[in-house]
Amino acid sequence: MNLNIRYLPNHLLLAGCCTCFAIAAHAAGLGALTTQSALGQPLSAEIEVIGMQPDEFARVLARIAGPEQYQAATLSYQPLLRQLRVAAERRTDGKAILKITSVAPINEPTLELLVDFNWRGGSLLQKYSLLLDPPK
Repeated sequence: MNLNIRYLPNHLLLAGCCTCFAIAAHAAGLGALTTQSALGQPLSAEIEVIGMQPDEFARVLARIAGPEQYQAATLSYQPLLRQLRVAAERRTDGKAILKITSVAPINEPTLELLVDFNWRGGSLLQKYSLLLDPPK
């Protein structure tokens, strides 16, 4: 067998990259944010969780990022973000979501949300721009 050693590192590199892509293909992620509330109402919004196994979803932790994370992302942290709560839930159709709520009405028409999402297999910091329309 005549093995060309000069090309072996390239083959190992290619195999390693393919393995990384295969692992990344099964990673969890966050989908679009949808809002069910309007300006001047308590916030009610959902973010779909994608690519996560049911047993993984049972152990997720999610929250609105803190002031330090906002600063590192060069975003402005508004004190009203402390009012927001994030809960991992399942809709009646079985879809995994993050439910974002507030008890008090939100009177800011725009918010930059930085969601800190952690699960056993990794973590994700996702930015969302939220625009609240006046009630109709």
